[in-house]
Amino acid sequence: MLSKILNKLRSIIQKTRRSLYVSLLKIFGISDYKRWSKTDTLDETWDERTILLAQQITPNSKVLEFGPRRLILKKNLPENCEYYNSDIIKRDDETLVIDLNKELPELPEVDFIVFSGVLEYVKDVNHLISHCNKYSKSILLSYAVTDHFSNVKNRRISGWISDLSVDDIEKIARDLKMNWSFLNVWKGQRLFRFDKR
Repeated sequence: MLSKILNKLRSIIQKTRRSLYVSLLKIFGISDYKRWSKTDTLDETWDERTILLAQQITPNSKVLEFGPRRLILKKNLPENCEYYNSDIIKRDDETLVIDLNKELPELPEVDFIVFSGVLEYVKDVNHLISHCNKYSKSILLSYAVTDHFSNVKNRRISGWISDLSVDDIEKIARDLKMNWSFLNVWKGQRLFRFDKR
């Protein structure tokens, strides 16, 4: 009985520490390098979400993926696609190392930019999408919207530093004068597509 109580307390303390740590990352707009440097944080169950987004990409496209983790998008592209990837750390020899919470560099011009399970870890999603809009015809993204994932403490425990609703995402598209469409739901997360008009 005592061991169960101690385990419960230990779990509460760990979650509270994690929530406070991520809250500080959010306040200062700092990326969690420690987390993304570990390969055990690259969950294979996330692959399905990336494959759903890959189904939107047409053959012969140029594609830039942010946060490629295990390079699943690259393996699921249609024929004759040119693929670029960017992450906070090198995933392969061709990775463009970019911290999305710092000043953003010029990007290669592409047909599609893909964010699968990335934008929750970005402080200023609006600024990032606006920047990417200059370099791409279409943006494919997933997001754990606050309409479904509303508990802020749980969002911080998950490592998420941005908190957007479906309406917030629609507003980003509207402000950029982009068409937007809802694609699918994956484990409560929403998948969207933004296209230049």
